[in-house]
Amino acid sequence: MTLTSAINIPIAAFVFGATIWFFFFQSPYLLKKIGRDAFVPIQMQLTVLLFNVLLILTTALFINTIVHNKINSNVFISAGIVLLGTAINKFFIIPKALRAGGSGLKEVKGENNKGTVANFASLGVGSKTKVLHRLVVVFVVVMLAGTIWHGLTLLTYITNLQHGI
Repeated sequence: MTLTSAINIPIAAFVFGATIWFFFFQSPYLLKKIGRDAFVPIQMQLTVLLFNVLLILTTALFINTIVHNKINSNVFISAGIVLLGTAINKFFIIPKALRAGGSGLKEVKGENNKGTVANFASLGVGSKTKVLHRLVVVFVVVMLAGTIWHGLTLLTYITNLQHGI
């Protein structure tokens, strides 16, 4: 399991950090700085890029867990949750949300600075994206929870090894 830890801890840290950066720092900053009309097309492209990268990394995390760790079910289950949250967003929710967002842009054109960052996070762009935007958030939370659980499980294992437990 030490090889699993050596590979998966940096992957989990990157997945966690990139996701937090993307949703809690970069997005609110850009939304405030450039306004919704300019932000949404850029954000849509960045979302595709982010989830392409996250899918590759979370798949590597899961495969590495299967190959190098067949004993600890918490490590396996948490890696599965990370991949599941990512894959559901990547293949099912985000494509629909992006299509709805594209048509929703026409609905809100010219209302560039109305609303808040919190409103955008909850509602997306217009009425067509509200449910999909919230589902993206739900599965990002699933992915992050799995990532935290996975990282803590691996760190606990390493700590126990160091203390001879």
